Amino acid sequence: MVEPRPELSKLSDYVPGKSIEEIREQFGLTEVVKLASNENPLGASPKAVEAFHKIADSLHLYPRGDAPKLIDEIAEKFGVRKSQIVIGNGSDEIIDMVGKAFIRQGDNCVAITPTFSVYKFTTLSNGADFIGVGAGDSKTSLADLAAVVNEKTRVAFICNPNNPTGLYYSEKEIREFMAKIPASVLVFVDEAYAEFATAADYPEMSKLLGEFPNLFINRTFSKIYGLAGLRVGYAMANEAVISAMWKIKPPFDVNQAAQVAAIAALGDTDHVNATRKLNADGCAALTQAFEGFGFKVLPTQGNFICVHIGERAKELVGFLERNGMIIRGLASFGLPEHVRITIGKPEENEFLVELVKKWVEA
Repeated sequence: MVEPRPELSKLSDYVPGKSIEEIREQFGLTEVVKLASNENPLGASPKAVEAFHKIADSLHLYPRGDAPKLIDEIAEKFGVRKSQIVIGNGSDEIIDMVGKAFIRQGDNCVAITPTFSVYKFTTLSNGADFIGVGAGDSKTSLADLAAVVNEKTRVAFICNPNNPTGLYYSEKEIREFMAKIPASVLVFVDEAYAEFATAADYPEMSKLLGEFPNLFINRTFSKIYGLAGLRVGYAMANEAVISAMWKIKPPFDVNQAAQVAAIAALGDTDHVNATRKLNADGCAALTQAFEGFGFKVLPTQGNFICVHIGERAKELVGFLERNGMIIRGLASFGLPEHVRITIGKPEENEFLVELVKKWVEA
């Protein structure tokens, strides 16, 4: 028998949210609402959809692996050089490429936890140790993260705003952290939900790239632009770091449709603004409703809320699924008494609140 790499014994399977089709089949339902995966309830950018359809006749051609037009648009948007940008098949692949380029067997990587599980997966699959700092739903200080960095640390992962809690770190906190750690540690700041952040002190990380050569900013088109199904991620960093990423990047990973849709989405300010307004209004309404039920709702800078339900959290998730509503239980994140709820359209949010009311009063 061919033996797999020993590192794989440390890995557990990724636990995705349940799909609409899965719940329909399981419970014999016709109508199901999904508020579990932080997808854009307005759908994809209309300009991106139009661009997608326009390239239908050229799907037999390989895409430009270097995606020059997309990288030009990203560079202009953030005021960085094209040589400071790399793209990937979703931000997941960007994380994977960081592992291949920088994480060695015997190293370690550190992260604020609970957080996105792919950081740990990438660390362990490359033969390094993963050190998580923090537990529960309170905000962990970045000083605590800096305290566990040692001579074997290669990457420090900071999800900002954090998934699944929605908590965030300010520019001041990020700067103080960067000043405490050696330049040999890559500081990976994941900004998948950055476009939803409204806090006055939420950092503009791209402006810090010239100041910190070990800063790495990860972003995605999956959330506010609504292109989760096309898988487009991108990152900005020091040119030497980005050069290493391009060396191990698969040549045709970001397909032609994804590239043209992402370019169009970047320019669709109407869709972005509409999404932000929908998110802000829905966040306020859901927070008020769940606090009215007596549950603790964490303040959020993302397009979701994290709610402490208590020891009956799993029961609530099951009740909602049986009644056509999918939310995300957080046991796999180490928060078994919490749920994560994507902020949806008004009618979707109202449907959720009605079901939770029935469950609470039963």
